[in-house]
Amino acid sequence: MGLAVALLPYAWTKIYHVQMGYADYSDAIVQYGEMSPMGLLWRFMAFSPTVQFLAGLAELIAVILLLFHRTAWLGALIAALDMSVVFLLNLTFDVPVKQLSGAMALAGLVLLIPNVPRVVRFALGRSTGPAISGLVWRNRIFVRVTRWVSPILAVVIVVGSGLATGISMNWGRIGPPEDISGVYTVTASGKPTEIEGTDHTTKDITQVAFGQVGSGNGKRMSVRYSNGDFQDALYSVDGTSITAELYPIRKGAETLIRDYSGTIELEYSKTDDGEFLLQTDDAQLKLQNDEERRFLFDRGFRWGPEAPVNR
Repeated sequence: MGLAVALLPYAWTKIYHVQMGYADYSDAIVQYGEMSPMGLLWRFMAFSPTVQFLAGLAELIAVILLLFHRTAWLGALIAALDMSVVFLLNLTFDVPVKQLSGAMALAGLVLLIPNVPRVVRFALGRSTGPAISGLVWRNRIFVRVTRWVSPILAVVIVVGSGLATGISMNWGRIGPPEDISGVYTVTASGKPTEIEGTDHTTKDITQVAFGQVGSGNGKRMSVRYSNGDFQDALYSVDGTSITAELYPIRKGAETLIRDYSGTIELEYSKTDDGEFLLQTDDAQLKLQNDEERRFLFDRGFRWGPEAPVNR
């Protein structure tokens, strides 16, 4: 039961694409060498919602099987395999929960030990025989009660946790993109406006990316400055007004939870040739669509054989 409960949050957050999220335009101007090993793994998983969903589904299947007496051995086997892979990824990509994932993999193996002969028979295609009894008390009334209460409780745990997670996470829906969502090179003009919490002004901005996937506080945004500094933010749109809550300039090791360093208010408009203009105070930023920085996101899927595009 303990292993199943520990697996559930990871299963549902992957199924609803919350744990790793989605690949988004805001990552387009993040350079390879700037990413942490964990950030690289998260972006790899985020790029394929299908892979993330299947990883969560494998964990959920293990949970369901673990919660029923007759299939607990198979659930332990799947959980051990699932968490061994997770443990390896955590080790090699420096994800902090190495000990937890290792303990969960070990727990699956420990639960599996009494059932090793049944697993071998299962692998050989033979009858697995009766399930090993895990009863701690053989009182007749206790056995009758737990025979019905245990499966009902298992269903409540799985379905209830799925509903609770789905409702709180809006069922993993990403919402529609903003009109300005995209990746752009920037040409600044007018009187430079200081950017709160930094030593930069609007004149220093060379690239900007507005994400299309929403979160509870808005959508992700990123900015590249002329000296190479990178800054990420969360932005929201109200009509033609953009409010961006800026995180500090990215430097060194950073935790997932950070405070905002400043805010910038922008007004945007669209020119006749389809380009965007951003206005703040006396500064104006002209945005030009950067197709090369969007290539990863716009490439799409191809089934037929063709020359590999490995760039």
